[in-house]
Amino acid sequence: MLLSVNNLKKSFGADEVLTGVTFRIDPREKVALVGRNGSGKTTLLKLVTGQMEPDGGSVSLGRGVKVGYLRQEGSVAADRTVLEEAQAAQEESLALRARLTELEAKLAGGHATQDDLDEFALVHEHFLESEGYSTEHDVRVVLNRMGFEESEFAKPTSALSGGERTRLALARLLLEEPDLLILDEPTNHLDLQATEWLERWVIGYHGAVLLVSHDRTFLESTAERVLDMRDGQVTTWPGPFPKYLELKREAEVRLETVAKQQAAQIAKMDEYVRRFMNSQRTAQARGRQKLMNRLIESRVKSPKAESGMRAGFAKSKRSGDLVIECKELSIGFGGADLIKGFDWTVRYGERWGVIGENGAGKSSLLKVVLGLLPAKSGETRLGAGVAAGYFAQDAETLDQSMSPLELMVWECDLNPDVARNLLGRFLIEGDDVFRPIKTLSGGEKNKLSLARLTVLNPNLLVLDEPTNHLDMASREALAVVLKEFTGTLVLVSHDRWLLGETVDHILDIRRSGPVVYPGSYGDYRRRSSTTRTSPTAKPQESPKPAVPVEPAFSPHALSKEIQRMEKVVADIEVQVAGLEGTLEALERQLADLRPTDDVMELTRRHGDLQESIAGSMSAWEEHSSRLEALRAMR
Repeated sequence: MLLSVNNLKKSFGADEVLTGVTFRIDPREKVALVGRNGSGKTTLLKLVTGQMEPDGGSVSLGRGVKVGYLRQEGSVAADRTVLEEAQAAQEESLALRARLTELEAKLAGGHATQDDLDEFALVHEHFLESEGYSTEHDVRVVLNRMGFEESEFAKPTSALSGGERTRLALARLLLEEPDLLILDEPTNHLDLQATEWLERWVIGYHGAVLLVSHDRTFLESTAERVLDMRDGQVTTWPGPFPKYLELKREAEVRLETVAKQQAAQIAKMDEYVRRFMNSQRTAQARGRQKLMNRLIESRVKSPKAESGMRAGFAKSKRSGDLVIECKELSIGFGGADLIKGFDWTVRYGERWGVIGENGAGKSSLLKVVLGLLPAKSGETRLGAGVAAGYFAQDAETLDQSMSPLELMVWECDLNPDVARNLLGRFLIEGDDVFRPIKTLSGGEKNKLSLARLTVLNPNLLVLDEPTNHLDMASREALAVVLKEFTGTLVLVSHDRWLLGETVDHILDIRRSGPVVYPGSYGDYRRRSSTTRTSPTAKPQESPKPAVPVEPAFSPHALSKEIQRMEKVVADIEVQVAGLEGTLEALERQLADLRPTDDVMELTRRHGDLQESIAGSMSAWEEHSSRLEALRAMR
């Protein structure tokens, strides 16, 4: 056991946030904590990590368990460079390397004493055990994966943006490799490439992970078990994530059925009591009344429907066939070019997903197209009759000093009652409509921006990362809204599920040049290893297929990595053999059932074992391929 939470309670004034939370996390488990915005997930994490004291219950960690926690805001030290902050996660290995270098200099100079020789042997042994030869390489690899260029390693952390600080905090946390890693919305500021790398890292991580995320695809790939937070309590569900969704739906249907049956029984008994009390059947009526009261005390409550966004766009006026046209467009700042010589045409009714690396120019392209930024060269224009609605990242176009109600009344020219009704449909209710926008949460600001767009009723919808800070239910509601939108859509997003649901064209903004693909996101990903072409593409828009390249190793580090991979492959083979033996025994039991056997449970275990074997074989193939590549390098 790494973590045990028992009957945890927390209130803020009269507001009970946690009313009795109980769960545990065991070594190597990958557990998702899900729930609506405001359900208490972040409060629970702060209690688990000791940042808050509970009003009741307990939090227990296993002996010597090291916990790493990534907050949503991602704090980093202000007096370091990017590289120094990442290296701080591995100070011990770097200190060993420095001492080893000093001792090697003494040995080379012929001035070493016997004590120096003994210390060298001891330090060298510790250095090998901590895999110190790969420390600096690992730091740089993780920073690269988190979107930092080599040229940014010397950048002061005080000069980083909020998103960069979060990515750096995540990089340092991954390098620390704690026994229990707690990640609160880790993908919010990551591009697709970094998200997919983190996804693979979490799957293969040797420790346990407690993951809070609204990224459905990320959870589907990583979560082995799900903690569902609702009404101040946590319900534990088996994974993977799609199985949790299915089981939860089935459980809610059963509860609804039982609740209706009990309500019908209570109504029938109540009618009998009312009819025959104080009559010749008074004794029977009193008996029914006792039964009815017991049933009322133990009755099952119907699952309470959680309110969701009830949004939508009215049918907009049709624009001309040509909506956006870019010719020889170049975008950049100073002497740096982000996009160069780009041609792009968007026609009415098309639904474009814009993806790519952070810093490659996605947001800048949108702003240039909408006339909010100047282009370095080339031209861009909107077609005839185009009315554009723009959703900016982090609500940067909202007047932070206004309240939501003031914004809707003064900027959108709405009657106050109409404005409050519209805000309520976007879950901005009660006194929240009077609060300054700067005090709203990130999710509330995003919902306010979407509410304003529905009033403007554009026929071109340009959205820049609209799902940041939105919970899963709100993302699903947004997907419905976008699918029903009748105009033209340009969507910048790293939410793979949303892209798969809503777009039919892809624009991949890469540092090597944009790639245009006339098809769905799913098709684009499936063909991502092949050359892409487009009628509007420049030669730079058809890059060669991406081929995974092993990083450079020193001879010693290469030998160490080969030994590690050989052990991983051997361990997987032992694991598969054990699973297959268990499966064979279970199949024998299914073939010769006893009257006391639980057939449903045995069948479920059989399916789980088959899934485990398939997953282990997939991992064996992947690691075996990498092992062969490493041996070839030697």
